[in-house]
Amino acid sequence: MRLSGSGGREFLHGQTTADFSDCSIGSFCYAAFCNPKGRVLADVLAVITDEQEVLLRGRATVMAALAEHLKPYLGFSRCSLTPTDWRIGCRADSADENHAGLHFAEASLVAVTVPMGTKHTECWTAPHESQDGDQSDPLWLEIKNQRARIENQTIGSYLPQYLDYDCNGTVSFTKGCYTGQEIVARLHYRGTPKRRLHRAETNVPVVAGDILVNAEGKSVGSIVNHCIRDQTHELLIELVPEAAAKPVTLKGGQNELAQITRCHDDNDQSTG
Repeated sequence: MRLSGSGGREFLHGQTTADFSDCSIGSFCYAAFCNPKGRVLADVLAVITDEQEVLLRGRATVMAALAEHLKPYLGFSRCSLTPTDWRIGCRADSADENHAGLHFAEASLVAVTVPMGTKHTECWTAPHESQDGDQSDPLWLEIKNQRARIENQTIGSYLPQYLDYDCNGTVSFTKGCYTGQEIVARLHYRGTPKRRLHRAETNVPVVAGDILVNAEGKSVGSIVNHCIRDQTHELLIELVPEAAAKPVTLKGGQNELAQITRCHDDNDQSTG
């Protein structure tokens, strides 16, 4: 989606978990929109393309729901949010790790490239531009890079800490207020997250939001993201950390998850 207007960065700074105060043209930033209870409504990757425009990438259905949620807030801002018909792909090459690449044709922005780890680049292209080069599976790369995404089935389900957003720079604890900030900050400074992001595998189909249970049938987590790779369902799951050492299965099934590993250590949190 396209956020247009002189108040775009100010709007994102006040509405998301990320710090947009020092963003300049070419800067990119992962951010999350939360509800008043601190639950994540949408995750975005934002790129500052000029002084009056920010491009926001997210799941199509999630972004549509986000746009509806933001209508009352946009009415009091100096910006507008509109959908685009840009396409998103990934390719295997390296890019500037600190800035997005902005590509123009006759003064019009036609493509944006953003580093996705050290060996892949995410490519956003206008509909009339060709997507050349080897295309990689973005779903697999997100799981490989341990970057949890909100799906249509999980809107409003998770605190940022359950998705390790405090460990990968998606949450700033020094920027000041935003919707849900009090809940997120209280958990960070005074509590311990009940669940954390893990990787796992299974040999049966799953959907985001599927409940995970332990041997006693108690809920211990859920499926966050998934993709099929080499006939294996690769997963990101949010899980009670202690449950990872024992069998974890899908609720109502007997299929035990394999290769359960923690994505980040607690000392990876963005405040140290």
